[in-house]
Amino acid sequence: MLAAKPAGMRALPPVWPLALVTAAVAALLAVPAVTTPDWLDRLSLLVTGRPLAPAHAVVLALALGLVARGVLLRRRAAWYGLLVLIVMGLAAVLTGDDALWRLPLLVVALAAVWLSRDAFTVRPHHERIRTAVRTGAGLVVAAVVGSVLVGGVSIRSVGPAVAGGLGATGAPTDGASWLPGVLGLVGGVGLLVLVVTLLAPDPAPPPGDEIDRRRVAGLVRHPGSDTLAPFALRRDKSYVFSPDGAAAIGYRVLFGVAVAGGDPVGDPRSYGRAVDAFIEMCHRTGWRPAVLGASADVLPAWGRLRSFGFGDEVYVRPEEFSLSGRQMRNVRQAVKRTRNAGVTSEIVAERDLPPELRKRLLDVASRSLGGAAERGFSMNLDELLTGYHDGALVAIAYGENDEPIAFQRYATAGEGISLDAMRRAPGGPNGVNERLIVEMIEYAAKQGAGVVSLNFAAFRELLDSEDRKAVEKVGYKALHLLDPLIAVESLYLFDKKFRPAYRPRSVVFRSWFDIAWLAAALLTLEFGRTRPAARAEDAIAHPAGQFEHH
Repeated sequence: MLAAKPAGMRALPPVWPLALVTAAVAALLAVPAVTTPDWLDRLSLLVTGRPLAPAHAVVLALALGLVARGVLLRRRAAWYGLLVLIVMGLAAVLTGDDALWRLPLLVVALAAVWLSRDAFTVRPHHERIRTAVRTGAGLVVAAVVGSVLVGGVSIRSVGPAVAGGLGATGAPTDGASWLPGVLGLVGGVGLLVLVVTLLAPDPAPPPGDEIDRRRVAGLVRHPGSDTLAPFALRRDKSYVFSPDGAAAIGYRVLFGVAVAGGDPVGDPRSYGRAVDAFIEMCHRTGWRPAVLGASADVLPAWGRLRSFGFGDEVYVRPEEFSLSGRQMRNVRQAVKRTRNAGVTSEIVAERDLPPELRKRLLDVASRSLGGAAERGFSMNLDELLTGYHDGALVAIAYGENDEPIAFQRYATAGEGISLDAMRRAPGGPNGVNERLIVEMIEYAAKQGAGVVSLNFAAFRELLDSEDRKAVEKVGYKALHLLDPLIAVESLYLFDKKFRPAYRPRSVVFRSWFDIAWLAAALLTLEFGRTRPAARAEDAIAHPAGQFEHH
């Protein structure tokens, strides 16, 4: 139960009317570039004051279209852009270069933009500003160099030519007839690059440092932390803490989406405040907030964000687990086959692995994956077998000559033990994985762990259903055909043998308009290969001492 109801996304003044007007102005700017009725062409003069060349109109329309989107996303740079454009229009009217009848419209627009200033919470990142300055400087240098290299072109013509690409009407250029077009193209592209750069969200932050990670390790130890909590300790994650420091969220930023892995860790009474801190951070940086693997108990903390279930965490309660009964026959027989084959096993703390055994286990992992890289995000740790994650346990199976043939790594948390990696050498006897899971469950029961989390069953209800509708049949067929690549169905059938319980997990996101970016970010995080962080010299603090192996 959460102690405090989170505020969710902070209430801000609506910006869609301003975005709508900006988009309408962009449409009116583009009018001269297409064949239109005369009345619509005259209407465009409301915002231009004078006819524009088609190329200039299109460039400015595209730029203002981007600004309109930036207004919807509450980008501060979009607000500054609107302010500058209106002030420039006022200056043109007051200096006599434009019609005075446009003055009331500009004054009203200026007042509306100024009064909405507090709604624009996303300020441009200093790296974006530096990139924009360098881009602008590069355009000026290119224009000057181009003018010098072309004979008969006066320096005075460079400014109007580049300005023409930025939306002005341009000026005649002596000498090479192609230069105005080239400079105009460079200026137009440069303007769009500047706008896109300044409206972009903040770049991804660096991963949390070792001090933060030690803090998070202490929160993972909290009895209220659930079975996904240990995976917050991945070394590629950044962190945001609740104001009282009692809870934290581990996340990564990809494609402008800040993806939190599972629920917050730490004291459940502070989860709401950690969620508020995460949402507020996304407000400041322009990131789209998202969660992969939120539990049903914590979904209310995410307030007005949307969510949908995409599968279930598979877990077993050790005190309720037994190999007896007809339903456990397959598992019982699998364990018996390995014993008849002479397979032996042991459970050791990962940090206590001898170097030679560690080397042989890594070879098993490499052969198990066919040389592929380790992947995953929400239910996977990194630093396999290095001993960095000090609370990790390794269940090892040995074949003939005491040669390791399989192993499983488990991470420990306040609530229990979670399966992280399951590796078996090709050609190893069937039933080894079942045997190691059974022995870890028995070990967890002796250690007093309440839960052993096994795997994740994506789309479990679809796979488990016998009465599928037309769309569901298509989805099931796709999962079945793709199983050799993603192993969704085969992993579900494997887990089902243990008669487990299921905990629904959801994807949380801001808007359906974000769905394409969200899908790209989640698929890349779970299946894409990521560059590992620089290795630390020391292991982090033990996150779950109550499950120490003796």
